[in-house]
Amino acid sequence: MRTGLITFHFAHHYGAQLQAYATMQAIRELGHDCRIIDFRLPHTTRTNELFRKADSARALVANAHTAIHYGAFKRRYDRFEAFVAEQMALSPRRYTADEELRREPPACDVYVAGSDQIWNPYIYTNKQFEPAFLLDFVQKGRKIAYAPSLGVPTLPRPYDGQLRDYLASFSALSARESRGKELLESITGREVSLVLDPTLLLTGEQWGELAAAPVRKQPYILCYFISDPGEVGARAQELHARTGWPIVQLAGMRRRLPGAEHVVFDAGPREFLGLFQNAACVCTNSFHGSVFSLQFDRPFFTAMSPKEKAEPAYSRIYSLLSRLGCADRIVGLPDSAAADAEMDYAAIHRKLTEARAESSAYLKNAIEGD
Repeated sequence: MRTGLITFHFAHHYGAQLQAYATMQAIRELGHDCRIIDFRLPHTTRTNELFRKADSARALVANAHTAIHYGAFKRRYDRFEAFVAEQMALSPRRYTADEELRREPPACDVYVAGSDQIWNPYIYTNKQFEPAFLLDFVQKGRKIAYAPSLGVPTLPRPYDGQLRDYLASFSALSARESRGKELLESITGREVSLVLDPTLLLTGEQWGELAAAPVRKQPYILCYFISDPGEVGARAQELHARTGWPIVQLAGMRRRLPGAEHVVFDAGPREFLGLFQNAACVCTNSFHGSVFSLQFDRPFFTAMSPKEKAEPAYSRIYSLLSRLGCADRIVGLPDSAAADAEMDYAAIHRKLTEARAESSAYLKNAIEGD
């Protein structure tokens, strides 16, 4: 079947591009053609630009930092652009507004609203749902959802009614987080499947084929933090002291981690994969940092935000690691593993293979209408 996927595929964000690629590949492996609908809202593409609009002190500081490391940031920019151009099959036409999609929708048999926070109304400039990501432009064909996120624990009026109306014509619904599943079921009164993040639909071997090997060949501790590292940052220091391995920081934030021997500013998606694949161990507070540690069988430690720790059932990191039997890799919980604790990857992969099969079955049935 001709399948059109709409999601955040163009943002210069590791998780966004890798999940889009993974969904496309997973659909193709089911035997269906899949193209990513090249929908790019202007206000979201601006976040890819090397320099920010100089309207705050923080933006000025960031721009100064970019200027100092311009060569590295330009390589990063080019690598993200190349990943989309080389690895993603895009629709022939690029769309920049929902009206354009409604006037001339891409011809498909099945339309898939993909993963990431595409159903979070608060991330758009007008604080409203983006109709395109709810497939309102579809004139003929099945509508299904694979692992979208609302990104919020509650959805007050009038958003709940609006979403109910949008989803009434969907043939199959799923969510990537347990809280999202609960919200969608309460809003729609329908069954919603809980599925894996798309990056887990592919295997570590498949991701390894895309990975670019890092320059460093000696063992290193990879640190990838998208916010203040907190307790897991201290764990990285503990591992460094115990092993003597240097700390390599993949810049998810600009601030240099104390003790980091090298900070990587120029990694694109392929370099991101290579850094995880070749790390001796990983410390992160990123969901996808945890995912690719798992995919490449790397010993790792991760963390949850204070909000997630207060309600771990709503945390996608906790939900995933609990499902795979390795929630003890979350630093700061009462049963957190010690720094030298080993991971039973044979057991983890048995559970991951089962979960992957369930999610792939949902995707297959949703596309084919079974």
